[in-house]
Amino acid sequence: MANMEYKLSTINKEINRLEKTQIIKNYYLILGGGKIGTSFLQYARKNKFPFVLVIDRDENVPASRKAKIIKTEDELANLLKNKASASLLEETLRSSRAAGENKEENKRENNGQKTVGENTESQCYFYKMDLDSVPFLLNYGIPEYIIPAVPCHAVAYMLSDLLKFPLRAGENQSPKEIQSKNQEENSLVSELIIKPEDKKLMSFFEKLTASFPEDVIAGSYPEQGMLFFSYAREGEICPDGCPGPRDRCPTFGRRKPETITEYTGKLLRNLPGWVFESHQMKPGIGGLKGIEFKQNLLEIFEYIGKFNGNKSKETFQNFEDRTFFVATTCTCHGVLNLFYIT
Repeated sequence: MANMEYKLSTINKEINRLEKTQIIKNYYLILGGGKIGTSFLQYARKNKFPFVLVIDRDENVPASRKAKIIKTEDELANLLKNKASASLLEETLRSSRAAGENKEENKRENNGQKTVGENTESQCYFYKMDLDSVPFLLNYGIPEYIIPAVPCHAVAYMLSDLLKFPLRAGENQSPKEIQSKNQEENSLVSELIIKPEDKKLMSFFEKLTASFPEDVIAGSYPEQGMLFFSYAREGEICPDGCPGPRDRCPTFGRRKPETITEYTGKLLRNLPGWVFESHQMKPGIGGLKGIEFKQNLLEIFEYIGKFNGNKSKETFQNFEDRTFFVATTCTCHGVLNLFYIT
């Protein structure tokens, strides 16, 4: 009982903290500094995106040679604090202008003078950091856009870390301290791993898979609780700069009755879950909107809190009764992970 009360208290504190967490405007976080991450970094610089941060566990990835290197955690923390403060000030000034309370600022803007937060050049940074340490970054604010550029389901990976106790470290704790504590504590959720001999769970997974048209299932892995979706067939490779139109595949001449995002959204009729939509940032590269990322996280925490607050769990004895999904999708592709509440 004491452990349950601790869980509920901690979840409620995290919900309250997350509700107050700022979305930092013009902040683009790139997860991975390889080919895709570097391509977006170059695009961001060319188009003068104000603030770009690339993280990767390999300090020698290509993106590290095209951005200013952040050497210490303190330097990173101070940079993010300053960006958060500048973003908040800019939002305040924008609200004031909208309300007609700052005529002088409007006059400066009309005369072509810069306002707070404007910058003529991109500020691009690289920091050596693993995905395990993303909670450290989110302490200081949620990026306006998160660009996954790693060979894994980044959202599921981050969610797994965000739902480990302690749920969130204080600002004075380093990524290494967060990771160490997370390894010592239990998680609120676990990935659903289905063994072939478990007939009941295998049947559950097969029914889940059957919810999608067979021709968009690119991979089915019950032993990892994962589904992959794509309008591309086996052996087909999408071009790097594909615009990804919603109604057809221009590369392979294939009609798309519905987008992968729409198909996955229909799954919500039968199973709790959250779809993190990847919006096209440039042809071939997508990003998650920070405001949607935050809302999904809030709803997941609320869902888990409600489950843990249910004193009578007779109806949740089976794994499938406590299972939910997390998916990242775009018009053409997607990946889904199953989790269950521990």
